[in-house]
Amino acid sequence: MAAISKITIDGFKAFPDSFTLELGGKNLLMYGENGSGKSSIYYALHALLQSQCKDKSSIYFNPNHQESIVNQNTKKPNAKVEILFVGSSVVYSISQAGYKESVVQTTSPLRDLNGQCVFINHKFLFNFFSFRNSQYIDLFPVFIKDILPFTLASDGSNYISEIYNEIMKGIKRKGNSTRLDSKYEKTIKYFNDEVKIIVDKINSTGTPHATQIYNSYFRNENDSELKISLGYDEHKDDVPKTNVSYWLRIGYRYQNNIVAGAVKKEKMSRRKELLQPVITLKIEEKQSDGSYKDIKKPQTYFNEAKLTAIALSIRFALLDTVSSENGRFMALDDMLISLDMSNRMKVIYYLLNNTLKAYKLYVFTHDRLFYHTFKRIIETQYDNSKWVFGGLYLNDLRNPISPEFNSETKTKIDDIHEAYSRHDYFRCGTLLRQLCERCLNELLPDSLRTKPNSQTGLSIEKNLDEQILSLEDFCQHEGIDFTPFKNLKSYKDLFLNSTAHNDITSPFYRNEIKACMKSLEELNKINRSKAIECNKDLSFQITIPGGSVHTIRLRIREEKLLLLEYGSIKRISYYSKCEILKDISEAGEIQINEGFESLYEAYKTICEKYGIGASNDLMDVLRDRKGLIRDKLK
Repeated sequence: MAAISKITIDGFKAFPDSFTLELGGKNLLMYGENGSGKSSIYYALHALLQSQCKDKSSIYFNPNHQESIVNQNTKKPNAKVEILFVGSSVVYSISQAGYKESVVQTTSPLRDLNGQCVFINHKFLFNFFSFRNSQYIDLFPVFIKDILPFTLASDGSNYISEIYNEIMKGIKRKGNSTRLDSKYEKTIKYFNDEVKIIVDKINSTGTPHATQIYNSYFRNENDSELKISLGYDEHKDDVPKTNVSYWLRIGYRYQNNIVAGAVKKEKMSRRKELLQPVITLKIEEKQSDGSYKDIKKPQTYFNEAKLTAIALSIRFALLDTVSSENGRFMALDDMLISLDMSNRMKVIYYLLNNTLKAYKLYVFTHDRLFYHTFKRIIETQYDNSKWVFGGLYLNDLRNPISPEFNSETKTKIDDIHEAYSRHDYFRCGTLLRQLCERCLNELLPDSLRTKPNSQTGLSIEKNLDEQILSLEDFCQHEGIDFTPFKNLKSYKDLFLNSTAHNDITSPFYRNEIKACMKSLEELNKINRSKAIECNKDLSFQITIPGGSVHTIRLRIREEKLLLLEYGSIKRISYYSKCEILKDISEAGEIQINEGFESLYEAYKTICEKYGIGASNDLMDVLRDRKGLIRDKLK
């Protein structure tokens, strides 16, 4: 059948509203942030196709069921998933009402498609080797959950998992006797024979088989060759042994007990039971002398990257890479997150060179570097017209910028929000750096913004790192809580530089960009540019112990007295240079003529001299010839 043209997801998992993905019969490479919905597309396809084998739509799409995966915020009465195929108007869908076709067909084409499609995610790979050190690996749980539901029996009549499910409904006997029903026995044999065919294909009859795939495509140049084989054999042990494979069988359950110091086999059940299959994994490593060493516990011997490569080799051995593509696909969701980029590249090239003729690829990843690398390879070495590229993002801006925003009144903050809402994080990083530089340049006084040149002795501008460090001193002296700005240095190192140069290999993170936006929005609220209209000659009065009143005359060195405004804070800026001229009292006039870098330091020096407390706000005490400075702000 033709490839998928369109996928619509409505009220399912991450999508509270209707979401449509136009594929047009092409391959898909999608970048998606965690929580954005990329995996929901993967699971939507999985649920729809699996409805041909094990329809759980009445559970998944029932908002009142404990296993429901309907989006909790949806207002839609009926969540659903739909797909269309190229050249067809028939809609295939699942909802709480089950699987439906807009035009009923004798045999659903999705049934064959499900038997040919492949779903691989990190959880699938992890289950291959998530065994304790003391355990031997049994892969049957992986097969029955993630492989056999998508594998038709050799006669095409059933999925192998359907045969298993029928057997597990319960043992069928002949009439009232203890003898097994002959048809039931044949069904068990049918299941075991089909699983054996799959295992043999992985071991040796596949083209290529797992060992060939690993050694030819995934083995590192200096690593030893491996032999990969699965075991699925009709062993008859009453007490199952570790690291031994078993077919699905009916028998008594036994265990070994110690009786009088001797091992004695005892029955654990009075009647025969269905005894679960065991598929063992055997890995042999080639030695320097050409012999092979049996790796007893692969999960303790190999690292996760190599175990992932082994798992992929096993799964890829079941692919039909000979037949032409007929609408079937491989859905791959973050399956390579345990591999470094060099090993990911091997998998990328294997998929592009060995599967594209037989399968559509639907690749989902949250790793931006992986996405760009994969995309670049396709664009430069393959036919990118056969691909759809795109991304999904969490759209959680507090105040998204409207496209009709008046450009004449647009601020730098507006530009940053707009870039953020459009997911243009490279531009966002550039704009954030520009805003950071502008804010620090406007806020910091010369004493904090510059430093002496060790060679010339002249003042030079501090770099951005140094200015960010100086910001803490600024906040401390201006009475501003530094907490909102404490991570600016980390943000700068993470992305304020790297994204400005459009470097996709640099690690930058969306939540940190959002946090940086918040920090710089706060920094942008600090205003130290407004001047207070007053004379340069100022004074303040103090009453010293004993009741004597002193008038302290001073003069500011700059042309203006700066006002600091931030939230509820409105005060004379700490960084206002001045000179104390005189100390006038009933006892006479004392010439001082001492310079200070700050009005507050001058005021504090006089208060300490006479042993009195100092006010925290000079606007309460400082005046010029026409009155209090505070009155000039009214």
